[in-house]
Amino acid sequence: MKNILIPFDFSNVSLNALEYAVKFAKNDESITLFLLHINDGNLKESEISGKFQNVVFKYEGPFNPKIETVIKSGKLIPSILEIQKKLKVDLIIMGTKGAEGEDNVATRTSKFVQEADLPVLVIPEKAKYFRLETIILTLGKDKIADRTPLYVLLDVSRRFNARVHVLTVHQATVEMGYSEEDESNEATLQYFLEMFYSHHSFAENEDIEQGIKEYIEKYDIDMLAIMPKTHLKNDEASEGRLTKHLTLHSDIPLLVLD
Repeated sequence: MKNILIPFDFSNVSLNALEYAVKFAKNDESITLFLLHINDGNLKESEISGKFQNVVFKYEGPFNPKIETVIKSGKLIPSILEIQKKLKVDLIIMGTKGAEGEDNVATRTSKFVQEADLPVLVIPEKAKYFRLETIILTLGKDKIADRTPLYVLLDVSRRFNARVHVLTVHQATVEMGYSEEDESNEATLQYFLEMFYSHHSFAENEDIEQGIKEYIEKYDIDMLAIMPKTHLKNDEASEGRLTKHLTLHSDIPLLVLD
């Protein structure tokens, strides 16, 4: 992981994402953080550059990553995807304010996560401190078809020596014991995540999101990871609902492995 892109609009949400990103990349001189601002025409480019200088200055010093800035005009999602390809970005870190209460209206971040075919680390505004010791990867009942995104999870786990718990939440009572798909996933996870893989837990809850939240609270998890349905052979018309809900409602950083 060498290049990390952070969409940046100078809001508290984006400042919080930058703060997390700096701590995420700390002590690794090979990482560069790229701050991308989409100019809506309200400010001159020189004014934006001046604001960027004030932000970047705070993080100049030993052990902090190199930070570069990019100013671009256009729409948010196409601009991010264009810059991501040009700079060969490995990971995008985006801040989010999330949904208000139970409101599930899509935000720019949730829309981007669903449209982008690349790994995104979503940092909720509520996530004000950095700790990365335990990650929970939530899986469905299907066999993992595309294993490539697991390399990103391995990279993050290795960087912080973090343990990875795997959780499958069933909405109905199921027979005890591993299914053929479970056994295949177990072998895949053990191989790809190496010594960082901890164990696979199963829970029963009519509300999958609530089941995940209860596990996070019980075990004091630091990061939630999800592999969207696009990486499963049986794409059962989920339309990304779980990914959208978690993006809107998670109180801890969400790593979308796409």
